[in-house]
Amino acid sequence: EVELSEEKKLTFYNEYIYKIRKLAYSGNTDAQYDLAQHYEDIGFLGDPNPCFNNSKKFYWYLKAAKNNNGAAYNNLADLTERGDGCEMDLNKALDYYKKSMELGDALGKKNYKKMLRDLNKGGIYNAL
Repeated sequence: EVELSEEKKLTFYNEYIYKIRKLAYSGNTDAQYDLAQHYEDIGFLGDPNPCFNNSKKFYWYLKAAKNNNGAAYNNLADLTERGDGCEMDLNKALDYYKKSMELGDALGKKNYKKMLRDLNKGGIYNAL
């Protein structure tokens, strides 16, 4: 097993992001999803991400979702449910979870069912 220095890992990651960004702008849905992940709050080394950007994260998840990426719809739903990088909208979040489920995303299916339960009488959202 080869042990890479932090500097070498960072070099490889930067090369990866350069290529992902090019693919994302060309319309590749997997690259759009990966680029959204690049802007999450935790970086690839598990540290706080210096590239963290809520609006870019939301933008790229939305682009990937519009290209029928189920995992992107799930993450977009989570952001919308919490109002993270966008206005909180429970109805829109539920729609995004449903679309994620319809596209075959297992986590989207789980989250859709959970949110339906939480929206029902006695659920956590009735206290809002």
